[in-house]
Amino acid sequence: MTDNFRPTVLERAWAVLSRPSGKELTSFPLGMACHGEPCRVAIDSKGARHLLVPAGDEDVSVDPRTAVLGTVVRRLSFGGPAVAYVDVSCAESDLFPEFDEVVSDVLEAMTGAPRPATVAVATIARWRRLFRNGLLRGLSRQAKIGLFAELTVLSSLVEADRTFPVDKWRGPLGEPHDFEGVLRCLEVKGLSPTSDSIVVHGLEQLNTHGGRPLDLLLLRVTEDPDGRTVSDLVEQLRSTVVSRSTLRARLSAAGWTEYPDRPDLDSFTVEETHRIMIGPGIPRLVPSSLVTGSLPDGVMDIDYQIDLTAMLPFTSGASLAEIAEEVVR
Repeated sequence: MTDNFRPTVLERAWAVLSRPSGKELTSFPLGMACHGEPCRVAIDSKGARHLLVPAGDEDVSVDPRTAVLGTVVRRLSFGGPAVAYVDVSCAESDLFPEFDEVVSDVLEAMTGAPRPATVAVATIARWRRLFRNGLLRGLSRQAKIGLFAELTVLSSLVEADRTFPVDKWRGPLGEPHDFEGVLRCLEVKGLSPTSDSIVVHGLEQLNTHGGRPLDLLLLRVTEDPDGRTVSDLVEQLRSTVVSRSTLRARLSAAGWTEYPDRPDLDSFTVEETHRIMIGPGIPRLVPSSLVTGSLPDGVMDIDYQIDLTAMLPFTSGASLAEIAEEVVR
């Protein structure tokens, strides 16, 4: 690997880049040029990372289907005339280290190639296949962490009350709260070790309803070779829940499918749990936050992020077992 592509160079590039506020991308030119233009790494306003490879006069086409690695050909300008680039991007922060490997591999494959953009597209396609084959049971990594967190909470609820109905697990159905207890509701967010914010879906996810209190549970999920897999949690729940068919339906709705010939090798543990009782002062958007009490005409839905540092002052100490007892009693 030449100095131009060493990971330390990429680390330095990411360190100096910040999310743009008034333009589409902020970029860092790398020490490799194609068709008279430098290759670049860049960050967009949502924090996704990009590799930009000048396409020149090459007639390249990319696979537009949604994937961990997004690919598109588009024209961009960085202080000069617009140039056609092959733009490969990664929006999942948990995969940024792997994305650095993608960048390095693409740049090395292009070295000395007469049609570098074409080589880049072929290399990216190979990486897309690798990522696709590596996704466990059709779930992205963040979705898998989220499912692990929800199943951990469900396990605690069933341990507290063996008759706890699985149909109270509503998250996979796209409903506002993950768990709808008789006396209180739970919204669960699985956090990776690098997560610094949570994503809230819609105006109702952090809103109370039915006169019941709402707890937001933040579970920090980390990889642990001695931990448990999603499959482990599923197998445990199968042996304890009242309705296996409801569990199977919820797992299917969550995107999990069992493949006996593809063992689940990723094991996790919940490193820490934070409980936030939703109430006045909690940073959130709810219908009452808007003058009209609803989204403007034509706006179908809204997702937003909350910085964890703004939420942690509202946390209260409680174990999952204690929280589960409050829900089922």
